[in-house]
Amino acid sequence: MARRNLNTLDFTQQPLCLAGDLRYWPIHQRGELVYRIEIPSLHRYFRVGYEEYLFLSLLDGQTTIPQACGLAAAKLGSRAPSAADAITICKWLLKNELACFSSDMQPSREPHRADGAATTEWSWLRRFNPFWIKVPLPKSNALMRSCSRLLNPVFSSAAILLGMALIAIAVCIVGLRWADFSASSAALFLPNNWIGLFVAWVGLKVVHEMAHAVACQRMGGEVSEAGIVFVLVAPLAYVDVSSCWRMNSRWSRIAVASAGMYVELVIAAAALVMWSLTESVAAKFILYQLVITAGLSTLVFNANILMRFDGYFILADLIDVPNLQSEASLSIRNLLSRMLTGKWTSDRSLGSWRRYFVFAYGVAALLWRVVVCVSLFIAASTMFAGAGIVIALAGMCIWLASPIKLIFGAMRTLLQAGLTQSIRPLVVSSGLLAAAAWLVFFCPIPTAISVPSVVDYLPETSLRSRTSGFIRMVHVVDGQTVNRGDRLLTIENRELVTQLEELELTWQQNEIRLRQATDMHDASQQQILRMNQASLTQQMQPLRTQVAALDVISPRTGRVVAPALAQRLGAYVAEGDALLTVASEADKQLIAVIGEDVVDEVRGWLGQAVTLRSPCFPELKGRLERIEPRATDRLPSAALAATAGGPLAVRPANDPSDVDSWRLLDPVFRGRIDLSPAASARLPAGLRLRTSFGFQSQSLFQRWSQTIGSLWYRAQKSVADSV
Repeated sequence: MARRNLNTLDFTQQPLCLAGDLRYWPIHQRGELVYRIEIPSLHRYFRVGYEEYLFLSLLDGQTTIPQACGLAAAKLGSRAPSAADAITICKWLLKNELACFSSDMQPSREPHRADGAATTEWSWLRRFNPFWIKVPLPKSNALMRSCSRLLNPVFSSAAILLGMALIAIAVCIVGLRWADFSASSAALFLPNNWIGLFVAWVGLKVVHEMAHAVACQRMGGEVSEAGIVFVLVAPLAYVDVSSCWRMNSRWSRIAVASAGMYVELVIAAAALVMWSLTESVAAKFILYQLVITAGLSTLVFNANILMRFDGYFILADLIDVPNLQSEASLSIRNLLSRMLTGKWTSDRSLGSWRRYFVFAYGVAALLWRVVVCVSLFIAASTMFAGAGIVIALAGMCIWLASPIKLIFGAMRTLLQAGLTQSIRPLVVSSGLLAAAAWLVFFCPIPTAISVPSVVDYLPETSLRSRTSGFIRMVHVVDGQTVNRGDRLLTIENRELVTQLEELELTWQQNEIRLRQATDMHDASQQQILRMNQASLTQQMQPLRTQVAALDVISPRTGRVVAPALAQRLGAYVAEGDALLTVASEADKQLIAVIGEDVVDEVRGWLGQAVTLRSPCFPELKGRLERIEPRATDRLPSAALAATAGGPLAVRPANDPSDVDSWRLLDPVFRGRIDLSPAASARLPAGLRLRTSFGFQSQSLFQRWSQTIGSLWYRAQKSVADSV
């Protein structure tokens, strides 16, 4: 059917005819009788009220619109649609291809338009969004029917009771072994494990969608389509179970919507039970990955009511508002219409509490959609070593194409209506756009600056070897209190001792020759021998210092801190290697890990008191003394690494022989915070804290720019490291 401009048509003279392939059936919604309309070939569903349905039933291709209005008024009285309402209904029918003029052909049913309205000049953009590419599988209906017959027993009453019991047992296990469960999460942050998590997640999503398909067919529906959708090149499975709208019971639709989450939670519960029973470290790690991907990710993503996932459809049926998103968008448009034009249109069919709930949901969903779009834009711009910025810009243009078209269309309509009627909308809309731009680009957003920190002993308390050799004797143990002058270790270096003995022997021989030359009054020989004597003395001095250092003596009174000291017996140490720490409880400091994005603000706190927070201790104070001038990717303490339960993500060092086996993903600056004697005595070494440095006041645009820059740097660095 050729497209027409609906605003230029004369509906009073041209009768309409409903499409011949439509299906209708009545349902009760919120205590009212309504009718659903289905286009079977496109799997699209619509809902109309009883009054609208009665008006539609009169459109037989021979009755004109005024005649249909008169017949409807005779049956409905004051509840009948007005002439203006009838025109609006007819435009809606034509736009959604539910009807056509009697002189035109029946609407065509093109498969690629199954998920939207009639084709427009902008619809091709939606089909080529690089953020969301859908690829249907051929003959998916037969495949889904075969799988449903095999998996139908999964949703039997006995299987559901068993699954719920398994989930309850898993919840009890998590509560009883929470410390072990939370400690196992550290390994998930390792970059080498991301591939395993991704593969498990993709596999579980296939199972998730299969559960929807099985539940839908068990409830009497059918799966019209199945396939793969690529979200930022990541493959995900999907199934079209829109036939659920044929089910009159909303509880049946809720069962279908929750089937995928239920199956994933059962898998997570079974994995958690096995995790608690097995002793194998490898098996525990694999099972823990399965628990997180099947349990936590399901609750975070699929149960999210702000996106059109399972949680959204469950909520829509629970509050009995099937078209929740459309109603929410309409409520926001009504508010904007009132702000721009002063006219207020309110839908009383929702009732009092639903109307306010739907509006609040619409605002929350809009904000969430903005957050998701920005997050996808940031993620896409750092893909392919930064070349993903092209994908990000293409996706952003496609997202903004329709809103921009609507805005310009509305402005054109306002200007055509006359200058006096367009003054208020233009002024209000310009003010709103200016306010939005100010909020994004210029408005400072105070955010607390809090960085991870760790308690460590002062650098001067660490004893380093002043010579090289093998540790032959250990005279102390970890935690032992020693006094100044006590022997701690004995290092053996026979080559060094032999070299010193040879020099001493040579010195003694030179001393004898010097005496002989003195007795013979040989002045020239005396001068040569004295020069040799001075040279030998100069050579022996550092050797004597190194030989004396073979006995490691405590320089102060304190406690020995060396957890693996006994294991170093017989190990080789080079000059400058750390041996152990001898410190008192007052010899501690706090090392703060300061990111590049906040280091400029933190520098303003040099010499000032800062706040230290820990869940184990009350709030404490310290003083920021210095910040290292250069950033580093070396860990200040292993306690801060994610592998040890800390907050910092790490990666393996490029050089396997490196003493520090882990590196930070992003370079950081180290800050030294002095502690009071009382705080130093209370805080144990290795304790993780958060250090607060007031607030930062950057705008949203500045923070997004810093985030993209940081991710870009990380992508470039990973490419450089791989090369």
